[in-house]
Amino acid sequence: QNPDIVGLQEVDSVCERSGKVDQIRRLAEITGMHYAFVRHFPYQGGAYGVGILSKYPIAKVEPKILKLLKKGPNGESVSMLFATIPIKRKKKILFATAHYSAFDKAIRASQVNETLHYLSENNLPVIFTGDLNATPDAEEIQLLQQHLQTTDISGLPTFPDDTPVKKIDYVLVSPKALRRVEKVSAPVVHYSDHLPLMVNIRLKS
Repeated sequence: QNPDIVGLQEVDSVCERSGKVDQIRRLAEITGMHYAFVRHFPYQGGAYGVGILSKYPIAKVEPKILKLLKKGPNGESVSMLFATIPIKRKKKILFATAHYSAFDKAIRASQVNETLHYLSENNLPVIFTGDLNATPDAEEIQLLQQHLQTTDISGLPTFPDDTPVKKIDYVLVSPKALRRVEKVSAPVVHYSDHLPLMVNIRLKS
């Protein structure tokens, strides 16, 4: 697909279950892209978290905490990854990726509020991606979309990969930064239990 920037969730780093491979680093080697990774928590001798691949050099990486509210089996929080990426000589964007709670609406609502708080601390154009584990009609997603514009108004289903029936994966953009969405697709590939959400966008200059 030759993407410019990719947000990845459920990434293993030297875990037993995935053959002790540092997955984000290996993907970067295969694609020739720059990368960033932040762990949610230690897992099976390594770490489990989220990552970013970028054709452009990554100028700054910031992990942020998203609380779980209820203690889970692996800890009390997960991470959200922010990367400042210069896409032109005098233009930077803030690219972020997150993996919201799959089990609790109240936790997701809290994570949306934390996300919006973190995003409010910067003045760069934002592209926010993630497995948000909620459909577009959910209150927490509606709240998020009051501040960030969806790029997929048709609501392409992305889960599960074999027979996708619901949309829980998103690419959202700062409304003032977006000129237009040129194409949205969910290519049918089976390397994950989700289909990848591909969006071609043009930002304002």
